[in-house]
Amino acid sequence: MQTESRLPETEALEFLKLLEGAPFLAPYTGQVIDWLIRASSPPPEEPDTPSAARAVAALRRYGDGHDLGAEEIAQRIRDVAHAMTLAQADHYAADPGTPSAYSTGRTVQGRDLRQLCVAVGRDRSLAGPGRTVVIVDRANDPSVFRPLNAVGPARSRPSRKDAESAEALGREVLAVLAPHVRLANRQTFEGSGVLVEARRDAVEVAWWSPDMTAEGGLDLPDPWVAGGVRSLCATLLRGDGRAISQNDRALLVSR
Repeated sequence: MQTESRLPETEALEFLKLLEGAPFLAPYTGQVIDWLIRASSPPPEEPDTPSAARAVAALRRYGDGHDLGAEEIAQRIRDVAHAMTLAQADHYAADPGTPSAYSTGRTVQGRDLRQLCVAVGRDRSLAGPGRTVVIVDRANDPSVFRPLNAVGPARSRPSRKDAESAEALGREVLAVLAPHVRLANRQTFEGSGVLVEARRDAVEVAWWSPDMTAEGGLDLPDPWVAGGVRSLCATLLRGDGRAISQNDRALLVSR
């Protein structure tokens, strides 16, 4: 079951907008979401009470249950949360070396890219090197979007102390892994390998390939999982005393 946490109101407003604009398989899912949002509105005697964060919390609770549309709502909530974590910049540029079927110009607003990430889902919107966002298209080459500016003021930023701590931890992780695994080239990002990136107050260790569809397509990259690279990295880091959590695509390392 998901733990309830209240988002900042400005972030919750975008969360609701992204969720309402998500594609739904069942025709009634959007109506259930609309009903839940309306039911979370503040009472008439408290018209100025922030309501978006309360609505997000209500939707999360509903998604944890078994009522009409709960499973799909929970899936779309995960898509929205993934998109907002993945694409945090205000503006992006479509990589000129990669065809993009999703933008009419070179510059893409962050909120539009987040909407795209929700539309294609978590499995086809991926984190690339240098905070890029990679959209994997089943028919075309991957589309890469590079951030043009820092995270907007409406989103939480790590403190300088946390950022410096994560960068230091990243260097320590690199020192542990470098003698044993092939690292991605952090300057050109050419050639497959293990990529180590500081993300907020932790470090992410994942597999990077310049061709996101060449090694396993939409499935997990074979060298990372079937080839044992992920398990090797986890063993090396745990042996060095690092705390690790993991999912199918990455290891998250903390002190």
